[in-house]
This record gives sequence, structure tokens and C-alpha cells, in this order.
Amino acid sequence: MDKKRRELTSLKTENLPKKNTCALSTISRLVTAQEHCGIISKKYRFLEHCGIGYFDSYRFDGLYVGVFDVLLKKDIHIEGHLDTDFLELSFLIEGEQIIKIDGISNDLVYESQESYLVFLSDVSGSISYYKRKRLKEIKIRMDHRFIQKHRLNEAYDIKDRYSLVKVQKNFVKPLCTKTQEILSEILSDTRKGILKRLFLESKALELITLQLDTKSTDTIEKTNQVDNLVKKLYTIQHIIAKDLSVQYSIQQLARQIGVNDFVIKKEFKRVFGKTIFEYAIALRMNKAKQLLNHSKKPIYEISELVGYKNSTHFTAAFKKIEGTTPKKYRDASGIEKI
Repeated sequence: MDKKRRELTSLKTENLPKKNTCALSTISRLVTAQEHCGIISKKYRFLEHCGIGYFDSYRFDGLYVGVFDVLLKKDIHIEGHLDTDFLELSFLIEGEQIIKIDGISNDLVYESQESYLVFLSDVSGSISYYKRKRLKEIKIRMDHRFIQKHRLNEAYDIKDRYSLVKVQKNFVKPLCTKTQEILSEILSDTRKGILKRLFLESKALELITLQLDTKSTDTIEKTNQVDNLVKKLYTIQHIIAKDLSVQYSIQQLARQIGVNDFVIKKEFKRVFGKTIFEYAIALRMNKAKQLLNHSKKPIYEISELVGYKNSTHFTAAFKKIEGTTPKKYRDASGIEKI
């Protein structure tokens, strides 16, 4: 890793050569910038020799939301200094980062399907990204205006509790299913203006609620300190939820995450209170009900979308869980027949 880091391309946000005004401008170009209803929106496209993808940013009333989605073609090393105080949430859907903070002796390794919450104050450091890696990240920053508006420090003393010194030993935690759902909503949203502003603020509050909810996270954090399987178990959740049209066997999941299938079955039930089959079937039936309620897709097509090649098997599974057939469920919901 040290050798790799020495070979990185260095892009500094301060003291750059005159031709480079900031790190972002050296690896991307501004495509659009607009201000509407108090929200400043910017879209950047990565330069072809650096990567294929984009970076979107939104800023209003003390809230900043940045969305990265790029396949990097070269190693990138960004150094800089931030002299303002803010609360930062990051959600790394895909990718790998090495974060180095001045005054912190250990490098912080940040990987796919992880998140962090930290309060930063007058901080300097660097982030390294590696070529041939997909970078898909949502980063949220809240300054004092947003923090005061929602009384976050008053309720949680976040400046002290989530200071980098306090959280460095447990810097990251795995993404839970609810967080993944919210991130997917942000990535797919097309609203503009005031609707975009209201949407982003509501989603930022949902995400920080999940991060601050110690009742739901303490068990996971304690388990993660003892057993490094938790992250891999969340990866299983993500694999299943990402494409419900595929029915994975325990052996297939075990091969994907590199863990014995017996261990997976035992630990998944211990951590989440459900077997993998029970978790998957619940997702399939919930998705099926959504499609039956809100679409006019024929039942055989819905069957395939939720992982059943045979619509008869789907009907039997649906009736066993819901107590009625998909057709009767749809008729009761009022959706017209195709």
C-alpha cells in the first residue's frame, strides 16, 4: 500500500500550479451550474483521461450534498485543508479510499458498503482513490446553520461525541438496508428547484437519524468489534435486494463474500433475526405487492421480476405469505386488469 501511495498522482487544493485553480478542476470540467429557489446545483463531468462519470453537488441553507459516480482510469491523490466546522456523513456504495488526517497517526481505510459520521473542525489531510475502481459515493455536510436549525448539537452534543479523535477507532460502519433504500432514492431522483431542496433536506435528516439512532446501531457496532462478519452479512443483504429477479443459493452467496455457508446461515440469523430465505421472501413479497398495487404489469411478469420463473410457484408462495392470491390481492387494490 505504501508503494502504491507513493505512485499516486498528487492533486492539491492549496498551492497548486497556476494553471490549476482547485483539485476538482484538474480532474473534471463544469457542465452546468444554476441557482433556483435558493438551491445551487452544479454538475461536473470527469475528464476522459481521469475517469468516466460525473459529480453533482447541491448547496443550500447550510446543507451540502455531493454525489460521485465515476470509473477511475488513474490513481488520484487529493490533499487539502478545510478551515470551517461541519458535520460530515459519507456513504460509500462502491469504491475504496485511504483517508489520512493530520494529527491522526493511523490511515483510515474506507471501503464499499460502509459509511461514517464525523464532526470536522479546521482539518487538513488527504484522500487517495485508485484506478480501475468504481467510485460511487454520497457525501453530506452540515454546517452550523443546519445543525442549529435542527438542534442536533443540543440533543446529541455532536461536536464532542462525533469528533474525529473520538470516532477514529470505530470510524466506519456497514450500510443497513434502510440506508441503502434512501441512497437509491437520492441517486434516482430527478426533481429540481424547491422540490429538490425539500427532498434533499428530508433525506439528509432521514440518514442522520439512522446514524444517530444508537438503539438500532449499538448492537451492530458491538458485534462488529468482536466479529468482522457483520459487514459481509450486510453485503449479503445488498446482493439480495439489488436484484430480486435472481434467487441466490447459500453456496453462491458464500462464494461471493468468501465465508463458509454454515457460518453465513448461523450468523445471518443471529444478527438480523431472520434466515436468509425469510429475509429474501419478505423482500420479494413486498416488491410484488408494490407492483400489484401500483402497476398494470401482468402477474406472470411480476412473477419473473421477483425471482419466480414459474407464475404458479409465485402464486403459491404469495398465497402462503399473504393468505390470498396475487389476482385477488390486485382486484382488492382496485388496479385495472390488463
